[in-house]
Amino acid sequence: MIYHRNWYPYDAKTIREHVPPTSGVYSLFSHQECVYVGAGQELQAELTRSLQGANPCISQHTPDEFQFEVVLGDDRYTRREELINELNPACRD
Repeated sequence: MIYHRNWYPYDAKTIREHVPPTSGVYSLFSHQECVYVGAGQELQAELTRSLQGANPCISQHTPDEFQFEVVLGDDRYTRREELINELNPACRD
């Protein structure tokens, strides 16, 4: 796993410039409170969909920052569950 636990602004430009188009997990935050933890085959696309309002709960909490980790294969689902337990997000699937 490659950890990118830096805080990034949650906007399209930052997603394009910093998030690789690879498998992994991501966490969305509003004022450093966890809003959502997601996982996907293509991180950049997943974050872009979230930013465009694909999940009403996420939109309601207006995230302003995100973190991500590159996690290959199905290990991303295990890591997502670990982060959900650690961060206790406001929105869940």
